[in-house]
Order: sequence, then structure tokens, then C-alpha cells
Amino acid sequence: MKLEWQNLWDAMEANPSEWIETTQKMYWDMLESVPPRAQNSRGFLVGEPLSDNAEGYPIYACFKKSGNNYYAKNLTLSEFRVEV
Repeated sequence: MKLEWQNLWDAMEANPSEWIETTQKMYWDMLESVPPRAQNSRGFLVGEPLSDNAEGYPIYACFKKSGNNYYAKNLTLSEFRVEV
């Protein structure tokens, strides 16, 4: 099931190690909301952090495309560079 908005945020928080499937519309809504913090050909970090992790690094909502599917996960900048 593809999640959007509050259902997506809740699933990302409840399953921090999982990529949660979302919609193409959600992907584009988030990409167009503020300039990305980081971006490559596979995905991006939303420009404003959600919070900080235990080490004090900012955590961002990350969105990626894989084939015709879209996914989201909360990541730090260094995690984005490794995972996306």
C-alpha cells in the first residue's frame, strides 16, 4: 500500500530501517516544497531537517525512485550518500 502525508510520516517513524512505499505525487510534492538538502539521480533529502539523531546530526525525510516505484525513509546526510 502506498502511503502519503500523516500515514507516511507515522510509518517512517515506526519503521526507521525500512523504505516505505509512497506515491509519485507525494515524491513530487516534497521535491517541490523547498530546495533539497541533497539530491542525485535516484532521490533527494527534503531541505529542512525533521530533528536530530543521538549524535546531533540532522535527520531529513528522504525520497527515492526505483523503477516506477517511490519510497521514503528518514536519513542523515551521510546515510543518504551511502543508501541512495
